[in-house]
Amino acid sequence: CADADGGRSWIVRCPVYARHLILVMPAEAEELEPGAVPPDETVAARVGDCVVGVSEPVPLADTATGYRQAFHALAVARELPTRHARFGVSPDSALVVGPAGHRWADELLNPLLTHVPRRAQDPGSQELLATAASWLAFSSHATDHLKVHRNTLAARLRLIGELLGLDLHRLADQAALDLALRVHSTPAPACTPEPAQSGSPASGTSAAGSPASGTSEAAGGLDAILVRPAVRDWADQQLAPVLGAEETLRTWVRCEGRIGPAAAELGISVPGARKRLTRLETVLQRSLLRPPSARYDLWLALRSRDLAAAAQAAQIA
Repeated sequence: CADADGGRSWIVRCPVYARHLILVMPAEAEELEPGAVPPDETVAARVGDCVVGVSEPVPLADTATGYRQAFHALAVARELPTRHARFGVSPDSALVVGPAGHRWADELLNPLLTHVPRRAQDPGSQELLATAASWLAFSSHATDHLKVHRNTLAARLRLIGELLGLDLHRLADQAALDLALRVHSTPAPACTPEPAQSGSPASGTSAAGSPASGTSEAAGGLDAILVRPAVRDWADQQLAPVLGAEETLRTWVRCEGRIGPAAAELGISVPGARKRLTRLETVLQRSLLRPPSARYDLWLALRSRDLAAAAQAAQIA
């Protein structure tokens, strides 16, 4: 790896996956001489069985975003003969929620941000924020990332769920928390707050007045964000590659991202469901089966589309 770009990259071992290396390359490495091969492609060609996923150029402060993008590209690269893929251009959901989305995220996270531990040895707000972000990104592998025991992780997650009023066993609440954390870490847009949209719910209620599907009450206001035109456009972009063929994806998301229940509902074997999801990874250019997974964004996109369809049906009725 060091030879491929003349030693210009930072090369570190991934703290979560033992066989993964992370290369942080300077953006100007993209400007190559005519006929030159990019360093990442050189690595894939030189090292047998090596699979390479590459992010978009990101500021150094956004290295975590770059890692997530590279991991999604890695899922695609595994299915390609070249064993190399670059992250497809896709806006982050945190960038399209607008000022209302920032207010929603601040309100949802406020109990966590203002949490004061009872004892000096108990985790404070920043430690809990880091725990939530790590667990959402790496699932059970967060113990390796955070260097904590699994019981410690479980205790922190229980506390986070209690503080926020979320059921972190549910994919819907996981998606809400993941979005809130990403919005919180993204600078708020400098623009005038948008007026309420006609016909849009003021909180997370459906036309029948029930809470947002699958979400806890604390995350219910998310529906009002997901009906924004910019979010609907983002959702359409996320789901465009599987337009008209969403059955497997919807079933998997509805089953909390678990392959076994999804396979049973689809009436196929578990290996068959895994093969379908692997193909979807290539189509969507996102990791689904291994964390960091795109399942949170996909839940948000499907929810946004369903809300739009329900609103359209209500207008017709």
